[in-house]
Amino acid sequence: MWLESKVGSLKLTYQIPVMRPSLPSYSAVQQLLQGIDASHIYSNNGPLVKDLEIEYANYLGTDPSLIVAVGNATQALQGLVEISVPEKWYCPDYTFSATGLAIVNSTKSLLLCDVSLDSWQLDTSNLLEISNSIGILPVMPFGAEICFSHYDEFSYVIIDAAASLGRIPPNISDMKNSWSIVYSLHATKVLGAGEGAIAVCGNLDMAKNLRSWINFGFSGGRESIFFGTNAKMSEFNAAYGLASIKKFNSERNLWLDSQSIVSELTKDRHWRTQVNATPEFQPYWIAGFRSLEERNYVQSALIDLQIQSRCWWEKPLSKQNAFTNTSKIGQLTNSTILASTHLGLPMYQGLQLQEIRYIIESIDEILERNDGIS
Repeated sequence: MWLESKVGSLKLTYQIPVMRPSLPSYSAVQQLLQGIDASHIYSNNGPLVKDLEIEYANYLGTDPSLIVAVGNATQALQGLVEISVPEKWYCPDYTFSATGLAIVNSTKSLLLCDVSLDSWQLDTSNLLEISNSIGILPVMPFGAEICFSHYDEFSYVIIDAAASLGRIPPNISDMKNSWSIVYSLHATKVLGAGEGAIAVCGNLDMAKNLRSWINFGFSGGRESIFFGTNAKMSEFNAAYGLASIKKFNSERNLWLDSQSIVSELTKDRHWRTQVNATPEFQPYWIAGFRSLEERNYVQSALIDLQIQSRCWWEKPLSKQNAFTNTSKIGQLTNSTILASTHLGLPMYQGLQLQEIRYIIESIDEILERNDGIS
């Protein structure tokens, strides 16, 4: 829907900015879906899942045998934790619930740690123990770039890079063979498949064990040789995943165009954040405010203007009921600050200049009004 509005002295014609996931159109997947109809293969490691693993191996520059397509990213993380050696896993307190739940729902122990205010990532300087019995599960917040060197001192690392597809891939050959990466293919992510995940395993045994874990713990037969679950990707999700990756070059430019505009137009505002400080690829627009009260005031005012927003990680894990009895390292102060002051704004491929300007000018006016009230 297109509307006309006046913000300050600016008269704008704009489309209501919404949180809008986008998958390939029916025409882009039609041939693949017809192939599913013809083959009568709908799941159980079908040909499209295998093709998707090969496509991602090519995209990431690694061996297809090390790529495992999984039903969703949470299960991929849980499976990798489950089959790994360490019994204890450090995880950032500031993250989406799925990261912590993946550890809690395995047979392993979760230890919540604070994050850096600069990078929003796991602060490894405060970890109590670094040994082969400890693993870490760092999160790349909101599509951040993977940097292996940050974790060189650790033997077991599972990187939750859920939203980082679309960035220039890291050099997988630099990853230790006891490490792994999980990318999400959820509809809200770039290169979406509706649902699903790509796990990049550091060695062939890890990939083999993960394939068994997502298939009831089977290994060449119908007997569960260890605890597992049903976390296989369907052929339908693989079809959408294949269509997404085949057209990504054109879509990437749409994302980058929108991000470049956001970066340029917010660089002089106090609510410009580290995440969107430069026009690199990321599928989010995160605004940071000076306090919880200011963030909540802005969000409420945006609702009146029909501009959607999300408090993506509104509560640190340590403040959520599900993690009440979880071990915590330190005061977790930074996690609380970030969770209470940040707000997700509309960001999708093809978000236009007039829509971005409308959002920015609206927030400026809301903040000016709030300063007058306070």
